Amino acid sequence: MRIENNYETYRRRQAIVEHPYGVIKRQWDFYYVMTKKTIRHASADVGLIFTAYNLKRIFNLLDINELKKYLKSTALFHELNSTRFKAFYPVLKFEINGNVFFKTANYSSINGLYLLQN
Repeated sequence: MRIENNYETYRRRQAIVEHPYGVIKRQWDFYYVMTKKTIRHASADVGLIFTAYNLKRIFNLLDINELKKYLKSTALFHELNSTRFKAFYPVLKFEINGNVFFKTANYSSINGLYLLQN
């Protein structure tokens, strides 16, 4: 009923949304999901393939120098903002030490909520 009432909107949306699926299925041969055991694994596969599709579109649409300039400005923005939050790292109990991002020795977990043990 909604499609019949808004047929032009449906056709426009279909033309926009179906293109990535068609490219991924037919040109990239992504016809099936390898890890079908759980929805979580399947969504990880699909998320990865759509991330690759979006990156390929970005690389095709933007000039390489323009993309580098944008990425450098984004990195600088995040670097400047991360220095503001370094004072809060001890409060949040983050420990950046090699590959260790989170100190779990002094914590106990209750349903994903970490509580400090004194």
